[in-house]
Amino acid sequence: MITLLLVLAVLATMVAGAVLAVGRFRVDDEDSGGAIGIVVAPCVLALYLGSAAMGVVIGWEGFKGAEDGLMSEVGSAQSLYWSTVALPESESEEVRDRLRDYMGSVVEDDWPAMVAGRGLSPEADAAYADLAASVRSLSVSDTGDGLDRLTARQELNSLGEARLERADAATEVMPPLLTGIAALSATAVAILPFAMLRNGSRIAYFWAAANLVFVFATVVLLFYMGHPFSGVLAHDSGGIEDALAGFDDIDRAMTAPLSAY
Repeated sequence: MITLLLVLAVLATMVAGAVLAVGRFRVDDEDSGGAIGIVVAPCVLALYLGSAAMGVVIGWEGFKGAEDGLMSEVGSAQSLYWSTVALPESESEEVRDRLRDYMGSVVEDDWPAMVAGRGLSPEADAAYADLAASVRSLSVSDTGDGLDRLTARQELNSLGEARLERADAATEVMPPLLTGIAALSATAVAILPFAMLRNGSRIAYFWAAANLVFVFATVVLLFYMGHPFSGVLAHDSGGIEDALAGFDDIDRAMTAPLSAY
């Protein structure tokens, strides 16, 4: 709601400024060829382009970083699930059940919390703690499954690191100062063409209005960029849900040889 009000305030300022510029504050020929046209307008345009470009780059890098983190999280979960194949059945089932509970909680509890900007959920934190306890309580073995136990612990650590990265990504938003600079400079860039109109031709007003619409659209994009899990660039929980479905495929792959007999 606050974001919408800010966007509407920027639009109202642009429109009001354009109307006032056309009606009362036109820039005459001498000023447009002097400090305003040579110094002020280029500086304002440079501020707008620089801040808008930085905002888009920051948002895109955050999106790609979160995407890589999600891929790492899903890969660690799948590797952890596979690592239980050679473990005793009781230990294997415990880890798998806890892993399923955790990944399910990520979808059902973490994602709504991240979309709402609250970070990660306490329910998923508790589910991860239960998973960690089940992995770390695996008995020490001198048999051939010792490597699988070590792999399970390593993948648990990787899963925890990916969770921390997701927590950071879910709370990182566009720097308010950068957004403010972009909005202010964009307002000036939208108004100046109306102030510098030399005649009342329709084509001149058309291009000035088109410039205002384009500049306002970039401001909307920056305000709604959000973070990688909420906003224009937002990841959904599809990858986690696919991992959960993949657990069923792993179970079928492990039982297929037995059913063949």
